[in-house]
Amino acid sequence: MTSRARVGALVACVSLIACNPTTPSPSSSGALDGQWSGTTAQGVPITFSVASNQKVTSISVGYSFNGCSGIQTYSNLSLDTAPTVICVPGPCSNDISSFRSFNYLAGSPGGPSTTINGLFVLGSRAEGQVAFRDYPGCGTAAGIGWTAVRQ
Repeated sequence: MTSRARVGALVACVSLIACNPTTPSPSSSGALDGQWSGTTAQGVPITFSVASNQKVTSISVGYSFNGCSGIQTYSNLSLDTAPTVICVPGPCSNDISSFRSFNYLAGSPGGPSTTINGLFVLGSRAEGQVAFRDYPGCGTAAGIGWTAVRQ
């Protein structure tokens, strides 16, 4: 194996581990469309919608930390669920190309923001984390886990 091939294989492996440290199985179902709902580790609701084109179109997530509570709702979204993965050497295996996740950032990294990350573990189950950063009068709550199921 050439040095270039070894580096490519290492990058591919590290990317999978960094993005998926608990190594859940990727979604075996190609169709994730529908309404999803669940709760966060704070005990508040999270819901989102996936359209027939497999894009997340809306997210609603509750929060409750440092005496603050509420619900953040984001609509008119078009978030890809298929990650951009480059396999060296290609092509990617079926397991990698069936992997589905989404990421969303509302606000700015330097100011108040909400970040939502999700991974479709099975065709009917998703999990992820949400972070609320620099909320005025509330501070920050990060690394809040969530789980949801398709309705």
